[in-house]
Formats: sequence, structure tokens, C-alpha cells
Amino acid sequence: MSQLFVYLYNKFNKMKKIKKDELSKLVELNTNFRELKFQLADIEVTFNRLNSQKVSTLANIETAAYDLSLYQDKIVEQYGDIKVNLQTGEYN
Repeated sequence: MSQLFVYLYNKFNKMKKIKKDELSKLVELNTNFRELKFQLADIEVTFNRLNSQKVSTLANIETAAYDLSLYQDKIVEQYGDIKVNLQTGEYN
């Protein structure tokens, strides 16, 4: 091979590089950006799961309130309008 060919080959086919410190900073910033995106995705998944739990809990509260109301009505029918100590069962 001629020296001219080797020179031209190296000149046109050799990849140019940024400085090592620039590459290091670029990698650092890119890594930070990707980690923040993953954190956001995790937050979003957790938020959606908690939102589903909230909807389910609200439905359970409605059911519990209905059940409590029915049972309170039963107690009122049997004992009248009383106040019950929920720790001892005593009423007045």
C-alpha cells in the first residue's frame, strides 16, 4: 500500500472523538437524565396503583357506612336512641 493511500484511508475512515472530559460529562448528564426518567416512571406506576387502591377503599367505605347504618338502625329499634360505649357496651 502506498503511504498516500494509508494516510487518506486513516483520514477519512477514522472516527473523530470529543475530549475525554467532555465525554465523561456527557455520559454523566445522560445517566442522570435517564435515572430521573426512570424515577418518574416509578412514581407514575405507584401513583396509578395508589389511585386504584383509593377507588377500592372509597367503595369499601361506602359499603362499611351502609352496613354500620343498618346495624345502628337495628340497635335503635331494640334499645331506642342511645349512646353506646364501644369499649364496654354500656349505654345511656
